[in-house]
Amino acid sequence: MIVEKSKKYFSKVLLFGEYTLMSGSMALSIPFNKFYGQLLLDSKSENKKSDHYSVKYLIDYHNYLVKNKFDETLDLEVLLSDINNGLFFDCNIPISYGLGSSGAIVASIFQTYKTDNMVYEFESMKRFFSKMESYYHGQSSGLDPLVSYFNQPILVSSDGNVNTTQVSLKDRDGKGGVFLLDTDVTGETQPLVSWYIEEIKNPEFKSKVENILIPANNRCIGNMLDGKTYGWIHEIAQLSQFTFDNLKMMIPENIQTFWKKGIESGNYYLKLCGSGGGGMMLGFAKDLDLALSELSKFKTHVIS
Repeated sequence: MIVEKSKKYFSKVLLFGEYTLMSGSMALSIPFNKFYGQLLLDSKSENKKSDHYSVKYLIDYHNYLVKNKFDETLDLEVLLSDINNGLFFDCNIPISYGLGSSGAIVASIFQTYKTDNMVYEFESMKRFFSKMESYYHGQSSGLDPLVSYFNQPILVSSDGNVNTTQVSLKDRDGKGGVFLLDTDVTGETQPLVSWYIEEIKNPEFKSKVENILIPANNRCIGNMLDGKTYGWIHEIAQLSQFTFDNLKMMIPENIQTFWKKGIESGNYYLKLCGSGGGGMMLGFAKDLDLALSELSKFKTHVIS
């Protein structure tokens, strides 16, 4: 018999703020309910660990939580007991795809094993989630687990405040929209984050990020929240071009030609979805049907 230990926690899509969030920009992330993760307990395991692939990762993660003294806020003894008695993480969120699989497991474990002395203010939860998720990425904003936990769009403002918000991805005439493009290759977050942290120390690169990338990112978010569809399409063109010119290593080779074609034609614009390097990429188009036909060799998921 399979017992639900947590509810389903959904994947996320970081619309804006990848990398620049570490440099003080705004960020906007939304839940994407096509994919989810959930803690389940196989009661037929007869006090033996489940043979599910996720068990090794749960054991390793438990050891990390113990080592970093999370036992003050999480009941890690019960977590270990559950692992030994058949706990596993049932997840259809593609791993290393930028869709927040680690955020879903963090949210699941927090909700299931939190103790009564946990502080539940929004900001404190973000900081706590950041520490929990750092196991997976080396450095985490805590945003992914927050989106998964609340299942609502989350906005990080320019002053660093974090709040839920409302977002409409539809344009005025109903033809445009936002989609995910599957690059069919996985991407590892930590090496790219480490690269960015080192590169931002370069004054020339830092100046480009602060004077071009961050302003365009913030205008995208402002226009989208205000419902100014054509505004954010224009700004996304800048983001797409900047990424192609300065962060090309984060664009998988198999989509670089299509990335450039989108910029040149204006029929669609591709941008990173999270850290890049593989996984999903985001696409924005005024005419969604036209964009998807031009990208028909790839698997896509419409999110608006």
